[in-house]
Amino acid sequence: MSVRSVSSIGVAVFFLTLLVSSDAFSRLPSAQTPSTAQDQAPLTFKVTTKIVLLDVVVTDKKGNLITQPLTKDDFTIVEDKQVQQIRSFEPPSAHRMPQSDIPIVNSAADLGKIGDSPVTILVSDELNSRFEDMSYSRQMMVKYLQTQPKILKEPTVLLAAENSSFKQLHDYTQDRDALIDVIKKHMPEFPYKMSGASGPGAVERLAQTMAALQQIAQASTGTPGRKNLIWVGNGFPASDLVTLDSDTAATIEAAYRRITIRLLNARVTMYTINPSPGSSATVTPESVDDVDAALDANGSSPFDQGSVSFSSMATASGGIAYQGRNDINNIIGEGIDKGQNYYTLSYSPTGNSTDAAMYRNITVVMKDKSMVATTRKGYFPETAGDLNPTMDTTMKVKQATANVELDLSAALTSTISYNGLKVTAEKGDAGKYTIRVSGNGIGWMDTDNTGAQHEEATVAAAWYDAKGKIIGHAMREQVYIRSAVSDAATFNLPVTLPPNAVRMRFVVRDASNGRMGTFDIAKP
Repeated sequence: MSVRSVSSIGVAVFFLTLLVSSDAFSRLPSAQTPSTAQDQAPLTFKVTTKIVLLDVVVTDKKGNLITQPLTKDDFTIVEDKQVQQIRSFEPPSAHRMPQSDIPIVNSAADLGKIGDSPVTILVSDELNSRFEDMSYSRQMMVKYLQTQPKILKEPTVLLAAENSSFKQLHDYTQDRDALIDVIKKHMPEFPYKMSGASGPGAVERLAQTMAALQQIAQASTGTPGRKNLIWVGNGFPASDLVTLDSDTAATIEAAYRRITIRLLNARVTMYTINPSPGSSATVTPESVDDVDAALDANGSSPFDQGSVSFSSMATASGGIAYQGRNDINNIIGEGIDKGQNYYTLSYSPTGNSTDAAMYRNITVVMKDKSMVATTRKGYFPETAGDLNPTMDTTMKVKQATANVELDLSAALTSTISYNGLKVTAEKGDAGKYTIRVSGNGIGWMDTDNTGAQHEEATVAAAWYDAKGKIIGHAMREQVYIRSAVSDAATFNLPVTLPPNAVRMRFVVRDASNGRMGTFDIAKP
């Protein structure tokens, strides 16, 4: 499907600049505590050489996993036709879950117990799929889970992309039966935005799907291992950039680029499962000499084919776009198996270009020509502005503000746990809550030339009634001066709760790096 209608382009520009909700907080109940915005001097950024991390899955040419142990010498990394020196190498055994006879992970709060082990993010796409396809997909999810051990090998979170929201159906768990029970009981909404291949409905689906992907990246930034995103459904409609005016095409490209960078930065690999027929072929190089031909056949930048599609995000992230198969239960298993058996390699790029707009192509060539390496196709060099819009000096202040509001609104109105920052909260005197942020996610900033540092953050809270409806929220931008005896930051937020408040959610967003963390209180 293509988003082409001129009448819907204005909506597309509005959404795809990620101003999906430029008045995000106007739709929330009135804030109890007004936001106190702080003026910040414009910041500049530059691209610098960094370490590129690759998660590589090795299969034969039929797609079957290679289980025999491989060494660093079996791999050759090529970036922009230049062979790179491998700096580090980890085999699949380095990413295994700790052994245990009982579940280790029962919620996102337990992910810190599994180190660098991978996790699974299972998404039911009810926004972009026909109703009958949704029913079949749910049956296949259950069928796949029924073949798994009662204690899942990989912690799994279950999410749903619906008409009006992107929500969590079950937190991270290793309890197979709990996931099966939720899937069987969950009743999807009728996909009324599926009425056409163009127009406002299609554009909204495109924007909402991109926003959901961004939320997945932001929420899982604090989990160090690989995240295997299994997306069951059609995904957003493709956008034919050739038919669009240059400004609109650039807007869509910028949104796609930013979301792709955030997914890669969060180490998310996508496996998309679309049972509709049709798929695109790619050329796999068997030697370094074949790289030129592969780049010519596959294209370099994701936009070289003149369009942006959901399946291209899967291949760009190092995953696979499955199409035209109805054995969804087997495909889910294939994606998860590949996500559990991967090598991690790193290198420092030797290229001298500092052009942040130029796409870097990556190819991994195997010594054994019967083997195929699957990893990310390349990358745009990330800048501070890609991960935190307030640092983007090319973005208008209104647009950057709307992006921040969108981030906060999405986190406040969701039950998805964000772990980019480690956040805790407790009630103090006179209705004042103390919010504490600790760990490595804090973006400490220099205060002056004395070596003092401070943390700037937006601190927000929302409270809900028994039906899950938000009945109030509060937000403040605050500064904490770093203590010599502690690496944690502490903030205070005064809140007066109404009698019908049964749940609270706190959100902290770091002003320096854009990382976010949440904390929930069941009975405030």
